[in-house]
Amino acid sequence: MIAPAVISHFDIKQRWMACHVKKAQFPTKESLAGFDIYHAAAHPPQPFDKPDAPTHQPLTLYWVDNHPLMIQYAKLQAQQWPESDRANMLAYFAQLALEDGVEIADATVSLCIGTLNGETCAAAMRVDTVLDGQTVSGIYDLIAPSDDARAQLLRAMMEATNDNRQWVIAG
Repeated sequence: MIAPAVISHFDIKQRWMACHVKKAQFPTKESLAGFDIYHAAAHPPQPFDKPDAPTHQPLTLYWVDNHPLMIQYAKLQAQQWPESDRANMLAYFAQLALEDGVEIADATVSLCIGTLNGETCAAAMRVDTVLDGQTVSGIYDLIAPSDDARAQLLRAMMEATNDNRQWVIAG
């Protein structure tokens, strides 16, 4: 059974994902369709522990902090969906913003991409929430081309957190 704090965390993450199109002044029909597809496919995360350090760190990692990196994140995320949904998913993911007033007060969101030989091939989202004194951090929409790349990306997303927060993962 999933703990209530994890369900609340997941609900906050889903609200953050929705606000980019639901609160947008002029959302496109494609971005709204993309959100509907994303929302229908979402499932609550499960607890997990920090992975062992990879023997090889193949990726160059970048924290998404500007528009060009956000577009790379959006393109890679959209490519994970069936071809019939990709245009709508790209329209949806391209509307995500870490700034510009699109925030949920209860969450802090970080995005990361990874490249290998100059090609974007890895990505993940980290959502941090604090509810009733319990910190929950979740990793979502994780894409990695290998086990080492996955471990490298997860460890980077989990850095600088030696507290007793609960970690969850979905995707």
